[in-house]
Amino acid sequence: MNMDPQFSGSPAISWALDYFASVSPLSPAAREALSQYMFLESYPKKYTLQQARRPAQHLFLVACGLVRSFYPEDNREVTLLLGMEGCVVCALDSHLSGRPAYYQIETLEDSEIIAIAYQDLERLYQKHHEIERLGRMMISMYYLQQDEELRSLRFKSARERYISLMEKQPEILQRVPLQYVASYLGMTAETLSRIRG
Repeated sequence: MNMDPQFSGSPAISWALDYFASVSPLSPAAREALSQYMFLESYPKKYTLQQARRPAQHLFLVACGLVRSFYPEDNREVTLLLGMEGCVVCALDSHLSGRPAYYQIETLEDSEIIAIAYQDLERLYQKHHEIERLGRMMISMYYLQQDEELRSLRFKSARERYISLMEKQPEILQRVPLQYVASYLGMTAETLSRIRG
């Protein structure tokens, strides 16, 4: 990824810092330190931010646009996440294990993405306990979200999953191609079309 430090003082970076501070308080010193390692880049639709089977190097925050993470299985793509503005997305499996990422991350729209390298995060964790706590909180939030989605797939009907998405994130249904929404909800495109009808 070609990061350009000229963007580090942008309004998007300030917005990202405010978002992180809403998760866990950050002192002015911690905010300043974090801002030095955050970069904003613009990407076209269908740009690959993270390749499957490659080690993850960055954490991403969607400032503007839309992303998805997915993995290939039996000649199809299984969508794990659909993320709009304010969504943090990363190949957490690769970050935590040090192994190549299981899934891929791509943009679904022209997008502005804020990124921070994992190696820089590790340096910040060592110097700033507030940022280390932020990292733990973010991982906990990610885990709880994944747990909720797993329980939804196991215990809710296809119709209930669709209604839940419609209530929580109706914009997803307007911006994301239906085949990706269907995959994300764990159903075929035909089943989703029937439910919508």
